Amino acid sequence: MDDPPAEAVDETLPPIAVVVADPDGDGERTVHGLLAQTVRPVSITLVTTGGPTAGDGPTAGEAPTAHRARSPGGAGSSGDTAPPVRVVRCAHEDLGPACVDAVRSARAPYVAVLRGGDEALPHWLWHLSRAARDGGGNGAGPVGLVQCGTLRLREDGLVDGFALPSTSTRAWPSPADLLEGAYAVRRELLDSDGGTASWVAVPMLLVRRRAGATGNPAVALAPGARVAQRTRLVRHGYRLPAAGPRNGSVPRLVSVVVPVRNGAGTLAAQLTALAQQTGAVAYEVLVVDNGSTDATREVAERARAELPGLRIVDASDRAGESRARNRGIAAAHGDFIAFCDADDVADPGWLAAMAKAAKEADLVGGGLETSVLSPGHADEQPLPMDAQTDFLPFARGANSGAWKDVLTSMGGWDERYRGGGEDMDLSWRAQLCGYLVRYAGDARMHYRLRGDLRSLARQKWNYGRSGAQLYAAYRRAGFERRDGRVVVMNWCWLLLHVPDLARSPVLRRRWIRYGARLAGFLAGSARRGVRYL
Repeated sequence: MDDPPAEAVDETLPPIAVVVADPDGDGERTVHGLLAQTVRPVSITLVTTGGPTAGDGPTAGEAPTAHRARSPGGAGSSGDTAPPVRVVRCAHEDLGPACVDAVRSARAPYVAVLRGGDEALPHWLWHLSRAARDGGGNGAGPVGLVQCGTLRLREDGLVDGFALPSTSTRAWPSPADLLEGAYAVRRELLDSDGGTASWVAVPMLLVRRRAGATGNPAVALAPGARVAQRTRLVRHGYRLPAAGPRNGSVPRLVSVVVPVRNGAGTLAAQLTALAQQTGAVAYEVLVVDNGSTDATREVAERARAELPGLRIVDASDRAGESRARNRGIAAAHGDFIAFCDADDVADPGWLAAMAKAAKEADLVGGGLETSVLSPGHADEQPLPMDAQTDFLPFARGANSGAWKDVLTSMGGWDERYRGGGEDMDLSWRAQLCGYLVRYAGDARMHYRLRGDLRSLARQKWNYGRSGAQLYAAYRRAGFERRDGRVVVMNWCWLLLHVPDLARSPVLRRRWIRYGARLAGFLAGSARRGVRYL
């Protein structure tokens, strides 16, 4: 990820100190992440129940290991000097009061609170300090509380969901919001009984947290609860890095991951296309078998004549493209991972275009072209990424790529999405983590549309269901449901065009596409407990 834009190192950003509540002895990982911040903290206090003095009352000392921080300048920085790291050891039952004392004694206008084991992404403190500085404008008063979201990871490092701060203006942040997210508080307001302060919600995922990590609720709530009870919300929009995050670096090796399940009839054409790539790009091909029962593996074995380095990866334990792609990521040797489907055909210059775009992006989306493999369905040509208008742009899973460290950092593909939506989730989650997503229109993939009506209906049904799932996950980030008038018009159109089912194959296919998707919206809304019709 790149350093923040120039204003991020502005000395007007308020300094922030950090207190880490560490009941389980995981604080070392948290401290390392804090020392890598692009805007460094003024100080770091690790309050822990571990160590030889635990249980003997609070003691303090310097961190046992010397650390060095990055030095981009800005709030809290001092040349190449790393911020001081202070360790406070106490008994488990004293952890809450010890953390509150650490917050009150910090020498900074704002104090951020993390749990031991949390990993702050490099721009976390920059976003918090920027929100604290800018959120109190327009008569909103001083900012008392700044919240951001957390990304939950499973024990194996894959994504397990996330929590975004509430953007509702009708209620103060709840204890659950404070427990789930990460935040900074204005220190001087903790003991003040008068006045009000603004509460700023930053709809970004800036802290990684292992699933199941609970910490101590008293520790998480005590510093912020009193301020939160008398704050008012000021929305603070996230912004993406302004410069290219890779500074022109070229992938050393591109790993092409091809997930497949019973794709013997189409896989050979895709592997031949991958063998005929032009341009000086070093790459490997991984065919990830997601439980095929046909001759898929035999087809892949025969392709080794054209692709000597081809590897077959087993992912038969659980069905799902996200599962297969994650297995491919884990097995890949490359530093950049490109994804394509087994029933499509890559253009000869596809990999070269992807590698070129990767020099200035964290995640890349290419173009899909249907005229070669599905010439009779020109009206179903997918919109290019730069023409998408709903929420944030996304790279389609059939033609996408990302740096491996980016995929690893944000937990890979979310395996809870089945049959659609996983590519939107990946791209949106990447952008909410501060990564840069770009479109490479010249990285073309010849895309095959579903031919028979049964598989087409199933695909559109799944897309509709995943739409409701995405809305439930991303509504706090600004993903809006469709306008009620549009919903009514869609259903009226569907009813009025029922005769199309008997008029012609073209009209029948169109009606089934629309009808299956709308039905999927209904089913997904019922399952997720949301209204996304």
